[in-house]
Amino acid sequence: MKVVMVDDSPADCRLCHELLGEVYGSDLEFFESHGAAQGLDTCRKVAADCVLLDYKLPDMTGLEFLGLLCPEDAVATPKFAVVMLTGMASEQVAVRAMKAGAQDYLVKDTITAEGLSLAVRKATEKVHLIRALQSERDLLARSLAEKEVLIQEVHHRVKNNLAVIASLLRLQASNMRDESLAAALRESQHRVESMALIHEQLYSNGDLREVDLARHAALLAGSLFHSYGVDPARISWRVTAEPLPLGVDQAIPAGLILNELVSNALKHAFPDGRTGSVLIEGGRAEGRIHLAVEDNGVGIPPGVELVRPNSLGMQIIKILTRQLKGTFEVACGQPATFRISFPEAESGHQTVQSAGSGR
Repeated sequence: MKVVMVDDSPADCRLCHELLGEVYGSDLEFFESHGAAQGLDTCRKVAADCVLLDYKLPDMTGLEFLGLLCPEDAVATPKFAVVMLTGMASEQVAVRAMKAGAQDYLVKDTITAEGLSLAVRKATEKVHLIRALQSERDLLARSLAEKEVLIQEVHHRVKNNLAVIASLLRLQASNMRDESLAAALRESQHRVESMALIHEQLYSNGDLREVDLARHAALLAGSLFHSYGVDPARISWRVTAEPLPLGVDQAIPAGLILNELVSNALKHAFPDGRTGSVLIEGGRAEGRIHLAVEDNGVGIPPGVELVRPNSLGMQIIKILTRQLKGTFEVACGQPATFRISFPEAESGHQTVQSAGSGR
């Protein structure tokens, strides 16, 4: 046990040396310093296990000494165990000493061998425990950082793999003589690209847990308008939604549903050069996420059967809506409006608006 006592009273130093010697015997290494400058140097040179510090030194106060020995940024992880000694039984002094970096506080007139050794032992044990906890916290922080990098890399690789699949589907579609088969392949390409967009956001934004569905809707709409070669002067798009952070389990099916609805509008709502716009709305209310895709195209004629549709796109929408434990509604007529609603997992507010056209 290495103990450095910083005190201008040789008598007090001898007393503490004797008291600690009764407990630690030959295991005790005791160093005396009668001034602050010498005390600081001694503490650092001998790597003291514990410092016995007088509250009133000739060249500075014990609190000032602590400020030099234990800088503010090192108080959380102290290098030294410190027991403050003073002739004043003041709770205010004790509180200030603890805040400055001391682990204990003793009044000189009441010091005994048992009390002093107990204070030294508790102070050193506390410092060892703090260091161990800090070391464990640093280890966990490094491990978490490594895992986050790994997960980020996984999202990056998934996004790249999905992009390759989408490219293969696009190439296959371009070589198809049967236009219906080519269209089916292009639709599959768009679905794969929608999933790739989710993973791209997770990778690029640094948030590995959530995707802002409002931002994803804007990216998705721009991508689809570009893929379908839509003239922005003929058909425009707009996304009006508050931030809608969703986990991957909800973001992917919700994104695929939006992909089907926007694609459906571009394929069927504006025939023969008809002009118009597509609006994507989103929000939350009563613990649910609400999405709507509306177009002012030709509309859906009343009486059209949508409960049991034959189209693959509508089947996908209904399957994904069930996966989200949500509901799906269609408002026929003009404008045509498709709405989905499902339970939200997170909360957050602040309305934003994105607008644009095919790129």
